[in-house]
Amino acid sequence: MAADLAGVRVGILGIGRSGVAAAKAARHAGGHPFVVDEKAGAPGSVLELRSLGIAAATEWTGSFSSGNADLVVTSPGVPKDNPRLQEALSAGIEVIGEIELAYRIAKAPIVALTGTNGKSTTTVMTYLCLESAGQRPILCGNIYGSGYEEMPLTEAAVAAEADQVLVAEVSSFQLDFTPTFRPVSAGITNIWEDHLNRYGGSMAAYAAVKHLIFAHQTAEDYAVVRAHDPVVRPPKGPIVLTFGSGGEHAQVETDQLIILGTRLAAKDLPFKEPHNYQNAAMAALLGYGYLRVRRDRDPGSEAARILHTAEAQAEATIAARRSVYSQRRPNQKPWVAPPELLAGLKQFRGLSHRMEVLGDKSGVKVINNSMCTNVDAILKSATAIREPKHLLIGGVNKGLDFRPLRNYLANRRDQAYLYGRDAAAINETLGGGWPVFAKLREAFDAAKAASKPGEVIMLSPGCASFDEFEDFRHRGNVFKELAMEWLKS
Repeated sequence: MAADLAGVRVGILGIGRSGVAAAKAARHAGGHPFVVDEKAGAPGSVLELRSLGIAAATEWTGSFSSGNADLVVTSPGVPKDNPRLQEALSAGIEVIGEIELAYRIAKAPIVALTGTNGKSTTTVMTYLCLESAGQRPILCGNIYGSGYEEMPLTEAAVAAEADQVLVAEVSSFQLDFTPTFRPVSAGITNIWEDHLNRYGGSMAAYAAVKHLIFAHQTAEDYAVVRAHDPVVRPPKGPIVLTFGSGGEHAQVETDQLIILGTRLAAKDLPFKEPHNYQNAAMAALLGYGYLRVRRDRDPGSEAARILHTAEAQAEATIAARRSVYSQRRPNQKPWVAPPELLAGLKQFRGLSHRMEVLGDKSGVKVINNSMCTNVDAILKSATAIREPKHLLIGGVNKGLDFRPLRNYLANRRDQAYLYGRDAAAINETLGGGWPVFAKLREAFDAAKAASKPGEVIMLSPGCASFDEFEDFRHRGNVFKELAMEWLKS
């Protein structure tokens, strides 16, 4: 939209990574930002902002309705019912989220992806597909600590030219306060129990926020969802592409992916996990949707060229197979993914803190899966590995039900080591009998002592990290230090 904020006083609540980026973006768009946080700390962020001439304060007890703000931008870590946000709304001040601000100031279109699990991996795969197709994408949004070059969405919105594309992971927290946010191609990987402590324990409320990613799309846009998903509803406005075992546009089979009629052998892809085949199918469709939008907007673009070439080749193949008895085909181009787009899937090298193999010692493999922050993620990562596992689980439970994990662990082939603030409560839900530790290090030491050749030690917390660590990235880095200390000894 490339909106002009000239002269607008922009109050930003939250002084973390996204708040700092939003302040810089607001000023770039002509606004007069000031950043506040109700909590103490963040001296580095305060100094950085003040060095740029942007007012910043922590332990803030003021009000946006006292005549100091024309617009309020809230960071994703701030709950929607925050009293200062509600007070601003009551005073008639518009409150928007970080990704809404990015959408308003960006020259480039946005491809956006949300979901409970797999969204970081799928976002990177989409980025690689579009990069391979010559589209100059920028990886951005909520994705953090992936090992790829990434930035907040507002920072990317400032940096991108009109002929680029922002490939953004967005969280449910970021979808609050998005009255016009409209990605040209968008998708939801899946929706499982997560962050229920933020949504009053309501799975329905959590799912409803996820669906806001489609809320402002039109018939010119594309939405990608898994076929026959019991929770993710196909939206009514945009063109819908489906993937999965029963997908109309991309199917995932045992030994191959079929994406818009093109077959990719599973053995030729640099990953073997079944969930990553689903992620790859979704990523290709998200990229394809973007290419079609870009062609419609710019018929002379590289996207138009590669789509035309792929469609012409598909038409020639169809014509060669057609007999005099064949039915006449309607006068429309076939939907076919350009090979340049699909080639990006072969460039995927995995993400940091997501099923990251750290090494092995005496036949015991160690895996860092710190990004695993809910029960479904524990189950999917555990079942993706055939060897017996020692699972390090724990931290701060987000109001999730751990009973499905109890059923999985009942066979006692895998072992659980519970640590952190809510370890005892999780142990009770799991039926008791699992060892409980105060710290991650203690759980890892116990797993090391019990592991045997041919087994795996895996950090799969299923919880938030804030009892012992700053975030999942800090947790994963600490675990990597512990693991490498042992692996190299």
